[in-house]
Amino acid sequence: MKKSINDFLNYLNKKKKNFIESIDLNLILLNKKKKYFNLSTNLFYSYNEMKKILFLSNIQKIENNVYYGNNFIDDFLLKKVNFSKVYTDSENLLLVKEKIGKINKSIIVNCLYKNYEIEKNKFYNKTINLVLNKNNILNIKIASTVFYNSMIIKNYEFLIFNLKKNFFFPNNIFIEKIYISSTMSKSFLLK
Repeated sequence: MKKSINDFLNYLNKKKKNFIESIDLNLILLNKKKKYFNLSTNLFYSYNEMKKILFLSNIQKIENNVYYGNNFIDDFLLKKVNFSKVYTDSENLLLVKEKIGKINKSIIVNCLYKNYEIEKNKFYNKTINLVLNKNNILNIKIASTVFYNSMIIKNYEFLIFNLKKNFFFPNNIFIEKIYISSTMSKSFLLK
C-alpha cells in the first residue's frame, strides 16, 4: 500500500505544477445491506494545513501560516508571499482600499475583527463531511500538492482507520478498491 502511495507521490513530484492541486481518494465500497448515510470524520492534518492566510490588522506578527498585519499586503502584491485567503474588517479595509483593488475578490473575506480567531479555526478545520450514496463511492479530499509526503500518508492512514473502525465495520461495509489522484493527474490504484 505504501509503495503505491509513494509511486503516486513520485509521479506528482516530477510533474510540473502551475497551481496547487488537491489530492483525492476514491473509495469503491461493497455495501451489501444498502445502507446510505452522511458521516463526519477527522483528518490528522487539515486540508488547508499548508496554506497561508492573512488577517488585515494593526498588529504585525506571523504564527505558523497565519499572517497578521496591513504591511503584508505589499508582499502579497509583489508576489513575495501567496495567501489563499485575506480576511479584513471594515476599518482595515478602508486603510488598504487602493491596494485591495488589485486583488482577486474571491480570496477576500469580510468579517469582524473579533471573529478572526473563529475564521482561522474554520479555515484550518480538520473535520470532513462525507455522503455515502447509492453508487457506493466515496470521494474524499485528503491533502494538497504542497503537503509533505509524510503528511499525505498520515492523513490517508488516519482516515482509512477511522472509517473502518467507526463506520464501515459496524455497518457491514467493506472497501473494494481505493484510488488516489490529484486534480490534474491520472488515478493510481492503491488497493
